[in-house]
Amino acid sequence: MFNDALDILFLGSLFPKEREREILNDSITGIQNASNVLQQGLVSGLDANCSGQVHIINSLHIGSYPKHYKKAIVKTYRFAQTSSGDDINVGFINLKGIKHYSRYMALKPHVRKWALKKTGKKKAMIAYAASATFTKLLLFAKHLNPDIITCLVVADLPEYMSSSQGRSILFKLFVDSENRRIARDIKHIDRFVLVTEQMKDAMQISVPYTVVEGIATDVFESVEDVVTDGIKTILYTGSLTEKYGIIDLVKAFEHLAGDNYRLIICGEGETEEYIRQACVSNPRIIFKGLMRRNEVLELQKSATILINPRPNNEGFTKYSFPSKIMEYMSSGTPVISYKLDGIPQEYFQYMFTIDDEKSGDGFENAIYRKLMDVFAKPSEELSEMGKHARAFVLKEKNDVSQSKKIVSLLFETNAKHT
Repeated sequence: MFNDALDILFLGSLFPKEREREILNDSITGIQNASNVLQQGLVSGLDANCSGQVHIINSLHIGSYPKHYKKAIVKTYRFAQTSSGDDINVGFINLKGIKHYSRYMALKPHVRKWALKKTGKKKAMIAYAASATFTKLLLFAKHLNPDIITCLVVADLPEYMSSSQGRSILFKLFVDSENRRIARDIKHIDRFVLVTEQMKDAMQISVPYTVVEGIATDVFESVEDVVTDGIKTILYTGSLTEKYGIIDLVKAFEHLAGDNYRLIICGEGETEEYIRQACVSNPRIIFKGLMRRNEVLELQKSATILINPRPNNEGFTKYSFPSKIMEYMSSGTPVISYKLDGIPQEYFQYMFTIDDEKSGDGFENAIYRKLMDVFAKPSEELSEMGKHARAFVLKEKNDVSQSKKIVSLLFETNAKHT
């Protein structure tokens, strides 16, 4: 644990624990579960490393009213996420077209108050993630107090965060403007936390940085393991986007012969109709749609195999660590995945990897062959792979050890430079 010489402000968009159910109930479409889980882990780890010297200024990352969220006005309230118990969720007008401006203007006075408050400690402001609202606030705090260390957590490169497919010209212009603003702002930020090493070059970072690909939590400790009575289940949870390999997975599964196999798919996205049609023609395929997190965790713990069918065929894989990999491995259920560029080599000894480079006949067949290979293994071998993966991430990638890298970065201890 570090001493209490730091006064850390975490500027985030997590769901306060005591309001999480309310936020879920008010959300009409899917929420940012992966982002919330990572932020929860970062905050708990930072707080553990810094003797409770972490304070949160929060602004919910939710959809706009009325299409995506039930409330047009988000209220300001205090909450106690950290041991300091001095955290605030800042309200805003949740209407499309003005919500971003409203969030910025509502957050500004709270950032000002923290930046100008005399504490006699070294101040550091950490923002999650790379949005124009938050990068502007980092620069605003630095302008008020040049001694503040500013740090940006980059979970996704801005150009990959908002899909413009099927969107209006106005939306595309707005996204382009926001991304240009972010690109200007990051040149003046002091520190970076990246999820992959390759992000450094893409963002042309020349200041200290560290890599935190994700945070493992022991959330599965309290999750029941449901007996499947000899049924071999393959589970996919996440975005149902074609480039993530979901259609290849469905086609690969259809080649598996046997009534004791099941493919369970959870999530939402552009391939939903394709999946629904596949369920009609093949009853062994089960589509669950969006589910509550505790239900997803139960499925992950009880499945025979968890799969990430995203192929390593696009540039964005270098700049992304799939959050589902960390959660999958934490479950103790064996994992199948491609060797994605954004996943560090140390992970691959704890999962079954799909070898697409030598197949030469498409992703669908590569996935099918790996499924056949894995299901041919003794159940004891599968169980051991899952147990070793769980032990690895819980020991090496937990909230305290991963957040310690960030605190070291703020103290410039073992900080990386280009």
